[in-house]
Amino acid sequence: MLKNRLLDALKNKNTKKPDGSVSQAAAKIENQKRLSTQEILKVYETIWQEGPKVKYQNPGAKEREPQFINQNPTLY
Repeated sequence: MLKNRLLDALKNKNTKKPDGSVSQAAAKIENQKRLSTQEILKVYETIWQEGPKVKYQNPGAKEREPQFINQNPTLY
């Protein structure tokens, strides 16, 4: 199931901007052959999606954490 999803993703991305190395990697994955390091990196670049940006609400809490522990040791 995962192999089929990976192949579908590679084929869909490859139709937008054709790349021979991605096609070769997809063929190797389909035939259950080993990928070279360069092919793995190319597949990784092709399927990578950036996640959401996270802003911490209280970035200074890490420095103040020991004080909280000393004041109330039952917190942790």
